[in-house]
Amino acid sequence: MPDPLRSFAEIDAAPETYRAYIGRFAFDASKLPRMQAPADIDMTSAPIPADFEGHQLGPTGFDTVIETAMILQPSCAGPWCGALVPGEEVLVFARVEEGALIVDLEPCPGKVQAAPDAETREKLAACMRGEDCAPAE
Repeated sequence: MPDPLRSFAEIDAAPETYRAYIGRFAFDASKLPRMQAPADIDMTSAPIPADFEGHQLGPTGFDTVIETAMILQPSCAGPWCGALVPGEEVLVFARVEEGALIVDLEPCPGKVQAAPDAETREKLAACMRGEDCAPAE
């Protein structure tokens, strides 16, 4: 089961730059890869343009309203592919690459997961401030 604090720690330690958001995506879901038979493995699918509307994480929480374009980058592992439902509220860790925000849609939730409760949102803000960021045991 995905843990927002564990995901934050992983992206914080990554060499790439990430930003955290909570909100909803609008995109053409028909462009997402479908479950595949293992013989038809295509590890990375074509990027999908998306519009995002929500809030960006900062030291005081998810209080910065944002509307921006992002690029969804789905990938598959065997028959399992990353997925996302347009309009569903999610927590997303977007990678900053050449001025664009890239969302890695992986088969296992990590960089995209269900939006967390208020308590977890507060803990994520504490992580941003450099305070204790230990994931739940």
